[in-house]
Amino acid sequence: MAPKRKVTTPEKGKGKVGEGSNRRRRAEEPTSDGVIPWFLILEVQESYVDKWKGKNYHQERMVQQADFHGHLLEHVIQQCGWSKVDAVPHLAYITLVREFFANFNKEIDAPESSHRHKTWVRGKWIHFSPVIIDRYYELNRTRTDPMPTEEDIQSVARFLYGRENAWPLATSHFKHDELTREIRALHIFVCTNINPTTQCTRFIGERARLLYHLARGRKMDLGTHIFDFVRELATSIDSNSQRSIMFPCLISGMCLEAGVPLLPFEKADTPEVLLTHKTIDNSHARMRAREIRARRAPAVQLDKAAHDRAPPVPQPALAVDTNLGIQFIQIQVSLTEIGRSVSDMQNTLVGVQHTQNTIQQELLRVSMFVRGWQHDGIDIWSTQRTINYAYDDVNRRMVHLESRI
Repeated sequence: MAPKRKVTTPEKGKGKVGEGSNRRRRAEEPTSDGVIPWFLILEVQESYVDKWKGKNYHQERMVQQADFHGHLLEHVIQQCGWSKVDAVPHLAYITLVREFFANFNKEIDAPESSHRHKTWVRGKWIHFSPVIIDRYYELNRTRTDPMPTEEDIQSVARFLYGRENAWPLATSHFKHDELTREIRALHIFVCTNINPTTQCTRFIGERARLLYHLARGRKMDLGTHIFDFVRELATSIDSNSQRSIMFPCLISGMCLEAGVPLLPFEKADTPEVLLTHKTIDNSHARMRAREIRARRAPAVQLDKAAHDRAPPVPQPALAVDTNLGIQFIQIQVSLTEIGRSVSDMQNTLVGVQHTQNTIQQELLRVSMFVRGWQHDGIDIWSTQRTINYAYDDVNRRMVHLESRI
């Protein structure tokens, strides 16, 4: 019996690829010691270390379906047949996904390639194509609608914002926090599970037309869309790129279904939070804060020496913020002064009320004298009328003072 072939891990296989042979030897061909290489060629191993090993990732989100019963998001998921796109569990093996991107077959869609629609992952070729993606998500490829290309942007804006808009807008970007609440939920779902991006605060017309397309009950070729997205990301990213890894849950699931082995003690990462009603509400405040921070950040980063030589760069956004801050402080001072005036008026009212009580006591005492004087036949009615007039005058002043407060 032939001995079993071993598969090298990134740690064990460093330096194995290409030793004593061509650097571009076929990956499935074992080395002289029976070891199957972990990476296609030595350059791929170097690419993994330089570009992918520490790369951040943007993970898909599960949807708390009970929170969206009868809402637009539930309708879109059912209409497009995306029940498995947001199904539990959403697990991502990040090391596995990074190796998938590092080993990605650059000729995966070349008709003449012997490994068309295949890519190398941990010692074996696995299938990766639009058909395989649709099969994994259990999608029906015969029921898709072409994506819109020339939709009336005014109609799109009116639909997404739920109101009329003066067009063109002040900026060519749509704003997440101005969308209707149901469109905001769909937008977050699209930004994590369909057309993933880390920039959700503002977006351009292409994504706006996609939201418009889905919200009206139209379907899209999700398998082809994801395949093109992953291929473009894997073949265009470089060591200086700030782009994140996308679709880690999908890639992990497809690799495991294809029998790709996991490393010892390799654990899956789960989503931080579900997509819930609370997520939608919090996104409004978070994205406004992010927009303010982005506006306050310097537009150009200069080193210290260049910054000392360069003239000060005007920053209108900061000037506007400063003016608003000054106005806010002035309003606070005015409110403090008003509070003090109200406090003084309240103290005056207390004093008047005390005077009124004193007058009432004096009137009561005078009335007692009047009743005593009546027995003696003394004419004191004119004196009593004078006192009553004074009492009424005090009451009128009290009412006027209370109305001012």
